[in-house]
Amino acid sequence: MVDPAANATPAPAQASSDPNFPPAEAPGLLSTLAGLAGHSGAADERLGAERDAINGLQVGQVVGGNIYNMVAGPAAIRMYRLSIEELHETREAFVRPPDWATLNRSAAQRSVVLLRGPLGCGKYALARDLLLNAGHQTLYLLDPDTDVSRLGRADLQRGAGYVLADLPNGGALTSFELSRLEHELRSQDCRLIVTIEQSATRVDPGAQSHLLETARRPAGPEIVTAQVKWRLGIGAGQRIKQLMARADVGSLLQELLAGAPAARAAELGRLLAEEAETGSDDEVTAKVRARLALRDGESLAVWFENLGDLARQCLAVGVAIFGGEAYASVAARSHDLEERLQVKETAEHPDRARGASLTGSTSGRLAAIQATLVTSEVATRYGGARGQVVRYRDQGVSVHVLEHVWTEYDRIRLVLPDWLRDCAVNDSQTLRVRAAVAAGTLAKQSFETIRARILRPWAASDRPELRDAAAVAVRVAAMESGHALAAHALVRSWSFETNTRLRATAARAWRVIFELDGTEAAWSLLHDLADTDRDDIVDAVCRSLTEYMALEQGRYYRDALDLIDQWCCSGSYGPRRSTVGEIAFLYAAADLVERRGGRADAAGMAGGRGGPLGGAGKSAARGRPVGPHRPGGPHRPGGHPVPDGRSPRVWPMLLAAADRDDIRRQEVALLWMRTVNSNQVYEAAHEVLAEWARLAEPDPAARAALGRLLAVAAADLRTQRIIRKQADTWVAAGEGRGAPLAGQEVLNHLGGNLR
Repeated sequence: MVDPAANATPAPAQASSDPNFPPAEAPGLLSTLAGLAGHSGAADERLGAERDAINGLQVGQVVGGNIYNMVAGPAAIRMYRLSIEELHETREAFVRPPDWATLNRSAAQRSVVLLRGPLGCGKYALARDLLLNAGHQTLYLLDPDTDVSRLGRADLQRGAGYVLADLPNGGALTSFELSRLEHELRSQDCRLIVTIEQSATRVDPGAQSHLLETARRPAGPEIVTAQVKWRLGIGAGQRIKQLMARADVGSLLQELLAGAPAARAAELGRLLAEEAETGSDDEVTAKVRARLALRDGESLAVWFENLGDLARQCLAVGVAIFGGEAYASVAARSHDLEERLQVKETAEHPDRARGASLTGSTSGRLAAIQATLVTSEVATRYGGARGQVVRYRDQGVSVHVLEHVWTEYDRIRLVLPDWLRDCAVNDSQTLRVRAAVAAGTLAKQSFETIRARILRPWAASDRPELRDAAAVAVRVAAMESGHALAAHALVRSWSFETNTRLRATAARAWRVIFELDGTEAAWSLLHDLADTDRDDIVDAVCRSLTEYMALEQGRYYRDALDLIDQWCCSGSYGPRRSTVGEIAFLYAAADLVERRGGRADAAGMAGGRGGPLGGAGKSAARGRPVGPHRPGGPHRPGGHPVPDGRSPRVWPMLLAAADRDDIRRQEVALLWMRTVNSNQVYEAAHEVLAEWARLAEPDPAARAALGRLLAVAAADLRTQRIIRKQADTWVAAGEGRGAPLAGQEVLNHLGGNLR
C-alpha cells in the first residue's frame, strides 16, 4: 500500500522582512527538527543544573539553609521537600528536650499544632522530629510567607508532614481557621506544625487547644556530640570520646556556644565531624575556625588577599560560579580567567620559567580555597549523576566570593562580563546555565550595570545559547525581591521589541512572568509570541513549553499540553500558532522522559485535564486561550525517587502520562494524528515516533502502552496507513536501529485489516 504522505514535502519557509534579523542568520528550524530524535533529557538536565546553581549561590529566600526555588504561580504554595539525609539526621542526631514525651503525646492528638518556644530553642528541629515520630515519611518546609488561609487539600500530598517555621504571632490564626485546616489536613492524613516565638501573644483564645509550649532546650555540647557521632559513625566511638575531651575542642565549644541557638550547635558538630574525617585531631579546631571565618565578610577579604597567587584566586572565583561541575572543567574556566587578568608576559617576567617544576596539586589548590571534591547529586540526561564534582565545603561561601570580587576588584569587574559571556556559550549545557546564574546573581549588586553589560547584549545576541543564558540570568535577578519588578518589566519590554532576538529571549524568560503573575500571564506571553513564522521565536516558544512540562517533575505538564492542544486543534488561533503547536509537541515528545521503576509516577501527571480543550478555551476579553482550571488550588508536586530495587526503564514522559489516564491518551493521540499528517513537520514526527518505539522496545509494558496509544491515534484511514507503515519499518529494521517488538505490538493493536 502506498503511503499518501510519503511524497509530501514541507511547505517552504516564508521569507522575512525583519531588518533586525537577516534570514541568513536564522538557525534553521528544519535542521533543528531533523535532529530532535535521540536528544532526550535536555530540559531536565538544564532545570536541574539551574536549581543546583541557584542553591549553591543562595539566590532568593533562605530559611534554615534551604532555598525555595520551586516554581509556582501566585496561587500556589511554595515549599521545600526535606532530603533523605535531613530526615536521617533528624531521626538519628536530634537531641530531644527534657519535655519531649509530653509534647509528643499532645502533638499526636491534633493535625494542626502551634509550637511556641523561645528563640533558638530548636523548635524547627523538634517539629520535624514530632512529625517523623507520628509516622509521616515525607516532610515539607513551607515558605515563611505562606498564607495558611489558602492552604487546602489540593495542595497537600497524602500522608506528608508540613512545617511552617517562625510564623509571626502564629499568623493570628483564629479558631475557625484552625478548625478548617484541621479538617483539610485530616482528610489527607497530613499534619502541620507551625512554630512561633515565645513573644507571640496574639494567639486566638479558641486556638489554645492547638498550642504547645516548649521552654527548655538541650545542652549545646550534647547537640554537638550527637552530630559528631552520627556523622563519623558508630565505629568511631573511641575517637569521638578522645576528640570531644580535647582542651582545644572544649575551648572552641565554650567560646562559640555561649548563648548560641541549637542550630548553631548542630552546625558546629557538622564542621567538627567533617574536619575529623579528613585530618588529625590536632588540626580539627584550627580548620573549623578557618571555615567559620570565611562566613564573615571582613575575614573573607583577608583570606582572598592571602591566597598567594592569581591562579588560586581565579580558582576560587571558578568554584564559586561553577561549583557542581567536574574539577577539570572548573579548572579550565578558571585558567581562562587567569589568562585574561594576567599582566603581559615579558622576557624579564615570564609566566613560568623554562624547566620549572610542576607545582600546585589539585588537592593542595582545593585545600587552599576551602573547596573539595564530592559526589554529585545532579542527574544528567544520560542517567545517574556526574560523579566527582568540585564545591566549596560550606554553603554560602560561593556567593560571598562572587560578590566580594565584583565589588572590590576593578580588574575583575572589567573582565568578568566577557568571561561569563564566553562561558555561557560553552559546549556543556550545565556550564552555560551556571554562568547565567552567576550573571543574574551579580544583578543584586548593580542591576542597571548588569542589565546594560550582560542582560541586554546577551538577549539581543545571534547565539541562541546566549539568549538562553540571558533568560536564566534575568529570572535569577527577579528572585531578589528588590529587582523583581525591574526584571519583570525588562522581559515585558523585550516581548514588544521589533528585534526578533529580543522577542525570542522574552519567550525563553517566560518563568519571570509565571512566577510573578501566574499561569494566565505566562500563557498570554507565549500565546502572543507564538503568532510568528520566525525560526528563533518558534524555537524559543517550543523549548519554553517543553520546560513548562518538565517543571517540578511534570507538575504543570497538563497546562502546557492544553495550550499546545488549543493552538493545534481548535482552529481558532490561526495557521502560524497551529504550526508552532505541532512543533512544540514534537519538542516535548523528543525531550521529556520518565524513569519508571527507579522513580515513582509523577503525581502531578495523574488526574483531570488542566484546562478546556479547543475553541472553548478562548477568552472573549483577550482572544487568548484561558488558563487552566484548578478547583480547590494547584496540583501537588510529585515524581520523587523511590528505592524500589528495580532497574528503571526509560519511557517517553507523554507516553507514560497517556498510559495513566484515558483523557491524556486521547489528547496525545490527537496530537500524534495531527503531526504525522502535517505537511510542515511530518518527517520529524515520524523520527520522534520511531524514537518512542526504540525507547519502548525493552519494556513489554511500554510497548503495550504505545500500541494502545497509536490505535487511538489511527482514527482515520490515512493516519492508520501512516502508522502501519512506520511500524512495518521498525520491524524490518530489526534490533538496534529498529524496534521490531514495538512495531509488532503496534500492528497487533491496529488489527489485520485497514479500517
